[in-house]
Amino acid sequence: MFKPMHVMWKDYIRLLLKSTEKNQFLLGVDLHGAIILVVESKLTYYVGIGGIMIRETGKAFGIVTEENKFRVDCWKVTLHRDNLNSRKIGL
Repeated sequence: MFKPMHVMWKDYIRLLLKSTEKNQFLLGVDLHGAIILVVESKLTYYVGIGGIMIRETGKAFGIVTEENKFRVDCWKVTLHRDNLNSRKIGL
């Protein structure tokens, strides 16, 4: 159900990449529709959870997993710009 949202997000990011300087890219990017993956967490049961982000609040992300399960919790997110890259993920 949320895969079309991800397709729209990819189009949005492509346009943004073409029109924005590299150093300014992450400032204000909307992640609704992005595929995100928890790679490190103090709460180990969150590690490995990934899916399409459908909700963002000041303190939490809501993700719909490939199994159509909605996951939400208060997460602190750190984005390392130099480590960001594009990978094909099976969702």
